[in-house]
Amino acid sequence: MSEYGAVPVGFTGEQNPSANTSIWTVPPDATSSSDRNFLMPNNDKGVPNDNAYPPPSAPDLGDLPPNYYDISIVPNNVVLHYNEVTPYTQPSSAQVERKSEGVVSFDPLVDKNPDQLWLYFMTYLNEKPSLTVNIHGYHVEHYTTYERRQAADGSYHTHAVHHTRNVTDFNINVDLAPYVTQQWWRVAVIPSKKAVAAGEVVLFRDALEQYTRSDKSIKEITCQKQVVGWNFQELQDKIKALIYSTGYRNHITITFPMGNHRISARSPSTLSRFSNSTLVRVLCVVSCLCIIFGPIYLCLRAAGSTRDQIVADYAMAAPIDTFLHFNAGVIANAAISRSQHSHIAYIG
Repeated sequence: MSEYGAVPVGFTGEQNPSANTSIWTVPPDATSSSDRNFLMPNNDKGVPNDNAYPPPSAPDLGDLPPNYYDISIVPNNVVLHYNEVTPYTQPSSAQVERKSEGVVSFDPLVDKNPDQLWLYFMTYLNEKPSLTVNIHGYHVEHYTTYERRQAADGSYHTHAVHHTRNVTDFNINVDLAPYVTQQWWRVAVIPSKKAVAAGEVVLFRDALEQYTRSDKSIKEITCQKQVVGWNFQELQDKIKALIYSTGYRNHITITFPMGNHRISARSPSTLSRFSNSTLVRVLCVVSCLCIIFGPIYLCLRAAGSTRDQIVADYAMAAPIDTFLHFNAGVIANAAISRSQHSHIAYIG
């Protein structure tokens, strides 16, 4: 199995115990006022690391999760690296809505102007995704309840009903923010099957211009952030082995929840805002109207979305063994003490 890995959003794993790129620069007038960080120059196309260690090898396709994207399959001349982007003087002034999964903008500023849309993405790519490892230890409890039922002859009988439930022993969250590099490494457009079949090469700018040329009332363009450099299945296995070494013998589930992993722009039309409002979604579910309007909305949104997936890679700043070296004690002690607390990962 390759040492290179990408963690998907909501990556989970459970095991029961048994033993020459076109450069697009932002025009001088595409400025705004903000106190956000500016993009700083970087002269290295390699994996950005705060601690030097050998770069990961190319991943085996079988090692990558189904909902993640391998940028190494994209021709290198269409991959945009961090050091290839001319630093901007002011970040985007587009209004955004923040959610746990990232930012979304309905601002007309980015709807028809590809330069402003570029600036919008560059600004929020400067915010790295959050990554946590959640370690949940639990045992299965069996219990019985009794129900009184009436028979056909009118008499009542008591029946035993057997149930199982998971009971938490410990639940640990370790914030991996110190291990995710602050700067993004590379951005690429993963071509759709249609584009691949046609032999098309899609640049980041191509995708942005496709979006801004569209006059559809409902449309969306999204950049998905992902972290690369760790084999997360290997990390799962090592954490489980560590906890079992303390004498714990029950079930362990390890997940890697992510946040701030999406940058989206959507049409500023009234229909787009209305269909994306939380209130409308709740009312549709409560009134069951989603059965009628849900498929219609999804078809419109799919038709208005860019046909290719934009992906941004952020590298891990140190290898798995470094993380375990500095954090094994915290994890083991938390399991032993049956902790349900959160911790920030230590890094040397």
